Amino acid sequence: MPVLLLLVAGLLLRLAVALLLPPGYDEAYYLFYGLHPALSYFDHPVGVGLWAWLGHQLPFGIVGLRLPSLLSYTGAAALLALACRRWFGTAAARWTVALSAVSPLLLLVGGVLLLPDAPLLLLLSACLWALAVQAPLPLLGVLLGGLTLAKYQALPLLLSLLLWQLWHPDQRRRLLSPAGAGMGLAWLVTSSPLWIWNLQHGWVSFLFQGGRTVGGPWFDPAGPPLFLITQILALFPTIGVLLLQAGVPPRREGASQARSLLRALALPQLLLFLLLAGRMQVLVSWLVPAWWLLLPLAGERLAQAAARRAGWLRWWCPLTLAVPPLLALVAAAHVRFGLAGPLLPAAVDSSRELIAPARLRRALQAKPRLWEQLVQARLIVGRRYYEPGFLALALGQDPGRSFTTFNRDARGFAFWQPPGGFRGAGGILFSLRNPETPTTLPDWAAALGPLEPLGQVTVNRGDQPAQVAEFWRFQPLPQPWPRAYGPARRAAD
Repeated sequence: MPVLLLLVAGLLLRLAVALLLPPGYDEAYYLFYGLHPALSYFDHPVGVGLWAWLGHQLPFGIVGLRLPSLLSYTGAAALLALACRRWFGTAAARWTVALSAVSPLLLLVGGVLLLPDAPLLLLLSACLWALAVQAPLPLLGVLLGGLTLAKYQALPLLLSLLLWQLWHPDQRRRLLSPAGAGMGLAWLVTSSPLWIWNLQHGWVSFLFQGGRTVGGPWFDPAGPPLFLITQILALFPTIGVLLLQAGVPPRREGASQARSLLRALALPQLLLFLLLAGRMQVLVSWLVPAWWLLLPLAGERLAQAAARRAGWLRWWCPLTLAVPPLLALVAAAHVRFGLAGPLLPAAVDSSRELIAPARLRRALQAKPRLWEQLVQARLIVGRRYYEPGFLALALGQDPGRSFTTFNRDARGFAFWQPPGGFRGAGGILFSLRNPETPTTLPDWAAALGPLEPLGQVTVNRGDQPAQVAEFWRFQPLPQPWPRAYGPARRAAD
């Protein structure tokens, strides 16, 4: 099948998943990036903010917010195919695109959800294309700067690339030439928004991300293998095993700078996060760049197997190309409609916590008095940092309405507030909980003063209650809300 058809088929699959899948926790938070443009953000560089801003220009709700990711993933796969064709041939490029189109982990994290991985994969693929065609080093520097603005995982990738270039004599000569100096300058200028913002804010973003990598005092030997098994299952087993095999050079493999480059970039990331999995919780998305870098090597192996008509391809191809898309659609439909609800105990089905905006809107509009109070409210406060996004999507955009959280883990909300820190502003506090969980208020709610209950709504998924949203009114704040960090940082009274 031609590469173009594979790209279109992959885009259509991801669009179907995007239409079915309710917003996730991170998406509900990142949508505020697009409403507060900045050089960088508390927990990520500017890339996902630009994607969110572009999505806000489209009148399609959560699907519009996801559209930049849907399109950028297609661009990333196309650029990766161009690099792969240059290195390993057209057949390998076709297999590479096919794998990127059907792997559930890759297509969901990089090509459906509004996540920093979407700009990361696009810029990573652009860098690989520039390396494959030996583009001018200053242009490569611009692309590497863009990669730095996508996600902090770009920093170990940059270090790995630098070490690889220093290791190979011809690459070292280019790196140490005047063009190499131009590449470094281009990278610094392009990535400067990240450094400028952090310099202005006490390097708070680096302190936050660095703190997340600090685990417990002991190493759990079961962590790395369990995390690796989880990754293989999320990639789909036949794809995950193939990518692992591609990371290990076979005995008779000829010398190739392209292969050594891809492994030099991918394997350190794989080793780093496997080791961290023994000390801390490692998110399933953190290894996506490593698997992406191994796709061309897997595509080359599949092309070679097809050329010699390997017998295992007879079962591997239909299983790998047909089952993962079907599973992705079924899983997305379950999250939306609760199809497997009768088979899954409510206590283990965390997908019911993801609320479709239209469903929450209908539940709120069924109580006209509560709906009117929410529409008229100028300040709405969620219990956790990701909760305001769910309500914002249900209510729709209103430039006069502010969302925030007063939790100590406020992320970017500590920066997205008036200079007075909401002093003199009253509003509505709300909380989301599972139906079987009793009502609880955060410990900081007492500082809001007397709370007036406004009511609650139950949001159903299928025939079963999925979430309960509760609302309280609080009176104008007599003083700015204390923040642990950000422009309004001050000690709590």
